Amino acid sequence: MLVKNGGPDVPLDEAVLFPFDKWSMPLRYRLKHGLVAATNPYRPHERVLQSGDPKAPDGLGMHYYGTVIRIGDELRMWYGGDGDDGTVRGTRMCYAVSTDGINWEKPELGLVEFNGSSNNNLVQFDSEYSANMGSILIVHDPEDPDPDRRFKLVNEVHPFLNIAAFSPDGLHWRESDHNPVLKHNAVEPGGLMKYGGCFYLSGQGGNVGTKRALVTYISYDFDHWIDAVAVGLRKDIPPYPAKPGPHAGEQVHLGASYWNRGNVILGVYGQWHGESNDRGFISMDLGLVVSHDALYFDEPVPDFTLISGYEILSTKRKDMVRAPKLDQGQGFENIGDETLIWYWGWEADFICVARWPRDRLGYFEVVADPKPNLLMPEDTHTLFWKRYKNLPIDQTDPHTVSCPIRIDSHATTIAVNADGICDDSFLRVEVLDEQCRPIVGLSGEAAATIHEPGLRQTAVWTGREAIDLAGQTIRIKVTWLGKRPEDTHLYALYLNEN
Repeated sequence: MLVKNGGPDVPLDEAVLFPFDKWSMPLRYRLKHGLVAATNPYRPHERVLQSGDPKAPDGLGMHYYGTVIRIGDELRMWYGGDGDDGTVRGTRMCYAVSTDGINWEKPELGLVEFNGSSNNNLVQFDSEYSANMGSILIVHDPEDPDPDRRFKLVNEVHPFLNIAAFSPDGLHWRESDHNPVLKHNAVEPGGLMKYGGCFYLSGQGGNVGTKRALVTYISYDFDHWIDAVAVGLRKDIPPYPAKPGPHAGEQVHLGASYWNRGNVILGVYGQWHGESNDRGFISMDLGLVVSHDALYFDEPVPDFTLISGYEILSTKRKDMVRAPKLDQGQGFENIGDETLIWYWGWEADFICVARWPRDRLGYFEVVADPKPNLLMPEDTHTLFWKRYKNLPIDQTDPHTVSCPIRIDSHATTIAVNADGICDDSFLRVEVLDEQCRPIVGLSGEAAATIHEPGLRQTAVWTGREAIDLAGQTIRIKVTWLGKRPEDTHLYALYLNEN
């Protein structure tokens, strides 16, 4: 399957079409899209991992400029632990595991002695920078022919020194022979992934303007990263007001983390709000961006707060009064019926998770008909004429039409993620050709109808779930029907080749 939404030609077994992805769902009639926030003043931040005993590697605090990766049925987290072993107080790479993303354990790895014991969750990192871990961004690359390089790391020692490292298992690390990998530009990285044979590192900086901006570096071997950057998102340009000083105004903090969904890349970026040039009074929320090439990003709803820093409590520095500040890590997952994103608050000694029903980050909803009773003179004249001549009266229902999608399989299924469906509000799913013409047997009276809400309701055509569209380029059309179409919200469409 190939989704023709302007991105690279990446073959897929599953395509996910989100309403807020205007490249994959470009056409709409009487519909608007919106996003769903994970937090509000009445829903406190949900903590999933706390700092440890005072003599533990994370006994003085922790940070999540880290990474969560699913390996098989296990979730693995790498985070920064602040601790003092009696010789060096610093931030070291710690490790935790989970099966559900909510309940995490710190395994006793037995790899590194700390305060007289190796019964801790420190990974082994033989480097002079092992106690100076800033961003801990890790990608799992099982296709690498060298088994010792199947886990890859970028660590921000400081903004002007970023190093790479490799591991066979994520627990035993060695530095790259080519460090530092970013030699010229100051960057604080926040996202790392492999996409289409290339590695992408997102961060802030890159000397592209007067403020922090989202920039992306690329590499094809992880040892050599080009010096030039792609500038993916800026907030130091109109319509944002100019404010003097590098810390003042709206900015992008730490670039964007990545969630590759095949035909679209979702990202979370730091929304830096600088009321003045005093860093003590800045605040930071988290926002959502989308991309189709991992270089350039778009906000589906500009400045929408996906995860609010409201009342995130700082416990490391009780003597300081600070505005709330959130930092995203590299970690998204669908676990069961939920979508999870992990994050952290500055000066906090805990890591949090945000939760949504699976893939319900945004939606299409019906816009009210601006002329429900045909009140304009030209409309009443047309209505009178059609009734006089006994001609059909056209009524167009709210609907959306996808971008073109090339199908390669002889067995394709289409499923819908929607709520609010009932007898008075339901969806019709049709298959069109590339020129938006109905395909016989899959449209009109033969279309599939979704009469039940759910996270993944499979469309059925005359008793068939799997349909043969091999070799065709199609579009999917979804129409809102019933007496109360405004009750139904569409969150995602799924196409699977079996």
